[in-house]
Amino acid sequence: MEGVTLKEVKNDEQTLVLIDGRELTVDPRDITTAIRWLPSTLLEISETDTDPLFDLCVKVHGTNEEIRASWR
Repeated sequence: MEGVTLKEVKNDEQTLVLIDGRELTVDPRDITTAIRWLPSTLLEISETDTDPLFDLCVKVHGTNEEIRASWR
């Protein structure tokens, strides 16, 4: 698991930009959750094998709120 900070949710609502410049593509099924996340939100990223296209689980630190994503 990796702890990171969210910089922004891009206008396309499907891309998360992290403070270190890396980008994640959000699973379309989870866009309604991800667009509510605010800049400076602390996220936990871990690998998952439940979906071949979206192989990451991105969770808001200290909550059960999570989405599926992949590195862009």
